Formats: sequence, C-alpha cells, structure tokens
Amino acid sequence: MRFVSTVAVLATVCSVMGSAAPLDLGGIGDPLAIFIQGGATQIVSTLFGSQTDKASSNTQQSSTHVQSNTKQPSTISSSSSSSSAQAPPAPQPSSVASQSSGGIPDGQGNNFKTPAGAVRFPWNYGNSDNVVPITPSDDNGGWAMSPNQKCMPNSWCPYACASGYYSAQWDPSAALYNGQGSMNGGLYADGSGKLSKPFPDRPFCVQGMMNAFIKNTLGQSVSACQTVYPGNEAMIIPTVAQAGGTAPLNVVPKTYWLGTSSQFYVNKAGSSGDQCIWGTENQPVGNWGPYIFGGGQGKDGNTYVSVQYNPLYVSKGYSTAEVFNVKIECGQGNCNFPAGGECKCEKGRCSVDNGCTVTLPQGATANFVLY
Repeated sequence: MRFVSTVAVLATVCSVMGSAAPLDLGGIGDPLAIFIQGGATQIVSTLFGSQTDKASSNTQQSSTHVQSNTKQPSTISSSSSSSSAQAPPAPQPSSVASQSSGGIPDGQGNNFKTPAGAVRFPWNYGNSDNVVPITPSDDNGGWAMSPNQKCMPNSWCPYACASGYYSAQWDPSAALYNGQGSMNGGLYADGSGKLSKPFPDRPFCVQGMMNAFIKNTLGQSVSACQTVYPGNEAMIIPTVAQAGGTAPLNVVPKTYWLGTSSQFYVNKAGSSGDQCIWGTENQPVGNWGPYIFGGGQGKDGNTYVSVQYNPLYVSKGYSTAEVFNVKIECGQGNCNFPAGGECKCEKGRCSVDNGCTVTLPQGATANFVLY
C-alpha cells in the first residue's frame, strides 16, 4: 500500500463531498491516508501502522476503519428476488456466553513446532472452537503470527478463525488503532507462559455478519488473505474459494475491536492458502495480490463492502487487465450501489475510480463474483 499525501487527499475528499471545510476524522491519529469509495455512503480511512512486522521487509501495513458519512451521495438500490433474512445480531458477552467452549485447550495432541522458550499453540486441526492453525511447522507454531515469530511469555499471541468467523479475544486496554496495543490480539501469555482468555465469557471465534461471500465462477481456486488485526497486520488468514464454489468472508460487526473492519488481499486465479504470505515485487502474492476487498459494519448498522485494485500491484507495473474481473452483486435483500448501479473492476478499470463500495442494509447479502 502506498502512502498518499494527506493534504492532497483531503483536498480530494472535500471536492468529492462538495465541501471546502476540513473533514472531522474522528480523532484518528497520524500517519493516515483517506480513500473515498465513490458513490457509496461512507468514508473508508486507511491507517498505516507504526508497528513493523518482523517477518516482512519494509512493506507497509494497513488496516481499515469504517466511519458513517452523514452526507449521502446518490445511490441506486438493487433488490434480489431471494427471500430476505436478517443478519446475525452483533455478539454481546451475555449472548455469546452459551457458545463458549470453556477453557483454553492444552494442545489437543498436536505435534506443531514449539521452539525453545515459546508457548505452545493450544489447538489441533478440526477443533470445535473454529480456530485454524497457521503454518504450524514454522516458528509461529500455529499462531496467527508471521512464520518466524514466536509466541513468547509476557506477550499477546493472536490466533486465526475459520472463514466467516472472527477472533473475539483481544487486549481490553488497547485503545489505539495504530499505537500501543494495536498488536495485542488473541490470548495473553504471562511470564511463566500460562495463557489467559481476556474475555472468559466469550467464545474464541464468533460467526461474523455472514452477509458477504466470494462466488468463484473461474476454473481455478482463488485465495483471499485477511490481515491479522489487532495483531501484526500480516495477511495470513486464508479464505479459499474453490473453482465454481462459494466461500464466506469474515465481515465483522460494529462491536469488533475499536470499530475496525476486515481487509483481504486477493491473489490470482490458481492460488491457495499457501499464497497468504508477505509477497515481493517478484512474487505478487499476499500484500502484492491484484485486489483488495474490504468489509465491515458501520455505526449506523449498515454493512459496507468494497473492491479495488491493489495500488501496490499497480505501482510496480503489473497489468490489472490481465487478471480476472470482480463485481459485487446483490445476493438477497436491497443493496445500495454507487451512481450507475454497479460496482465492479473489469479489464483494468473499476466502475468508480479507485474502487467502489456497496451498502448492505439489514437483511441484505452480497457476492464478490469472480469472472
């Protein structure tokens, strides 16, 4: 992701919104860049983290935060003939307590790598908590950390959840998007390596909004790589849409940590979860993948989903016209599209410059169609 001049971006924002006055960015601290998702009903602000992923080089990390916009641009509502179903309610501690599987497991017999001095990953494959091990044969040993990072005593250790689920555990005292505590997701390991659950009455993984899906009409699989946040923001949590199949995206509710949303780097056709790693200029996977998808619920209760070409992919001269196309279609309910009635990126151009956003009121669902 590239840095964008804050002054230039604010000028663009004011021009798009029809106002010369500075925008209230909600007290979000620098460094920061703003992306306007044209024609939609919100602003997406992209925060560039100050933390450095030890496994990456100098690749910039980012996360998204959904803010409601009171000035409503022109939108076109699209209805689906499918029956409408209410989105799952935002999880509250009292309502999810019954889902909790109890205490932290003891490894469940896994043989994952645990380097000397590191804390063992508590789960095995196929567990009932919907926790998914990440690169268990590397130093991270299953934790949602970069392969050469270890879960060590006196630290926070994030874990990944299955597609459509999000981690419901993080540091309750972490209050800055890109400052102290922004890497404190998951479980806490004390000085002796004993793990604790910061919210004992919540399950480890909670089902997300379940209102956005990848619909893959291609003849090859495609992986979407979610960033770990709070965490080191590595794009290592895979969702794989098989050829001709559909896969749920983890769209988080407004009650998620500090109101942040989900971000996915989407790889080329023929990819798998193995490509959910830090890429390079010569290996355009992960953070170098051709697309970025976003999704999250705003304070107004609407869900916002977006698609854009990855600026990093474009900046190095890779042709977006040579990758598959993406359009967001309404699955059920009423979806609000940008002016023009569509949201797609096709043959190297998006229907709205720099990407587009679709608004999903309660009961609506959307598909990211790959074609």
